[in-house]
Amino acid sequence: MKIFTKKRVVWGVVILAVLGGAGAYFKAKKNSGQSMQVEAVARQNLKQTVLATGQVVSGTDLSLGFKGSGIVQKVYVKEGDKVKAGAVLAALDQKDQSAALTSAQGALAQAKAGLQKILAGASNEDVAVAQRAVDAAQTALDNASSNLENVKKQQSVLAGNAYGTLLNSGLAAIPVTGNAGSETVTVSGFYTGTEQGQYKVTVYATGGGLKFHCEGLENADGKVDTVPQPLGSKGLYLQFSSSQVPANNAWTISIPNASASTYAASYAAYQAALQTQKVSVDTAQAQVSASQAALDQAQAALNLKKAAARPADIEAAQAQILSAQGQVEAAQASLENTFIRAPSDGTVTGVDVKAGEQATALKEAVVLQDVGNLHIEANVSEANIAQINAGQKVDVTFDALGPDRHFQAAVQTVNPASTVVSGVVNYKVTASLDNIGEIKPGMTANMSVLAGEKDGVLAVPSRAILTRNVASASSGAGSSAEKFVRVIDDPVKKTYHEVPVTTGMEADGGLVEITSGLNEGQEVVSYIKQ
Repeated sequence: MKIFTKKRVVWGVVILAVLGGAGAYFKAKKNSGQSMQVEAVARQNLKQTVLATGQVVSGTDLSLGFKGSGIVQKVYVKEGDKVKAGAVLAALDQKDQSAALTSAQGALAQAKAGLQKILAGASNEDVAVAQRAVDAAQTALDNASSNLENVKKQQSVLAGNAYGTLLNSGLAAIPVTGNAGSETVTVSGFYTGTEQGQYKVTVYATGGGLKFHCEGLENADGKVDTVPQPLGSKGLYLQFSSSQVPANNAWTISIPNASASTYAASYAAYQAALQTQKVSVDTAQAQVSASQAALDQAQAALNLKKAAARPADIEAAQAQILSAQGQVEAAQASLENTFIRAPSDGTVTGVDVKAGEQATALKEAVVLQDVGNLHIEANVSEANIAQINAGQKVDVTFDALGPDRHFQAAVQTVNPASTVVSGVVNYKVTASLDNIGEIKPGMTANMSVLAGEKDGVLAVPSRAILTRNVASASSGAGSSAEKFVRVIDDPVKKTYHEVPVTTGMEADGGLVEITSGLNEGQEVVSYIKQ
């Protein structure tokens, strides 16, 4: 497809010697016998379009042929026929394929009859062997279940011991701030409880001497003595360094004692015991599951042995049936290959075979298209593809319908992959197309894509804009392009001065948008003939 776009040509690069250095803003010029063309700066409605030539393509465009070679028996369609998916379009001679299918169906029937003949019960010996396997599997399951219970108990004890060790690691009575004297309290015994928490011990005086009261994990009282005295009922004892302890002195006993030097090791040992318990129980449980699976399998085998037919005979007969069934399916496929069926709904647009002729495998015989679902495909060069986006409006004319009839379309997709056509990099653009009876697949479509438009903006002809290189402001190195126009000062004397401008859209008709530097109504020089 031919590709062409509207191009804007900027005429000339004029390098002007600016008196006073590059920083001068403008200098008056006088026309000396020159022929000058002047344009007025005006507000205009600008449009930027990209032109491309494409082709009408069907959403369904299928070239159909026979999978095998043979003599065409019948053609069921003609060009223009509308067909449904699955409809037979043409068929080859089928005598050989029909005979092969009949033979395969007979072999399948024979295999099924053979299965019925061998359906007999298993021998007593086979049943006895299968029963012994079931008994052995049941014994193994019983042993695995017993082992699981033993592991649970053993690991529970080990984890409990580790937990008890954690709770009793480095137990100490920590004096409360404000205690009088230097008396200490020693904790002994083994904490037999399972709860974590604290004992708070407080000394108080009675008519019978000093006693202590504890609260927290337990509420209890005891005698202040240099001999160990029970602390509650969970295995701990308190021993005071003196029997003369100031009343109201108090100590705190934390269970477990996270500040003890042995706490970290005890905690780690307890976590390891819990992990060992989990792994051991999971392993024993897995053995139970495996034993149960083995028992189920053995029981299934026994049940099969007790069936009317032996498994080996049944499997052999079933294999023969499967083989015969495969032959039937192969024969059916071979017969089906003599047909051309419509893979989808559509319209037949081409028939290249006739009844009685020799058809070649995979050669195009019937063309199926969906003429009610058409779109346009065109290649756009890389110079213009950046201006094309999905959703843009497209004005379309068709060579077959004349240049005066215009149709509206919209860009659907822009293929990100490029295609090189005659050495030029192009990108495929797809545009929608309404269902119009006169438009047919293959027609040439002339597309005008509206890439942009602006209303009421200042614009001048592109030939009025000149460019020149100016030195870079940094370090005096390099240069950049500056755009300027020549603004008329005196229409009679034809004097003008140069004004830098900033441009925007490059529109159709050789117009360029001016975003800064000019005002509406000013006149600019567009051409000077020497």
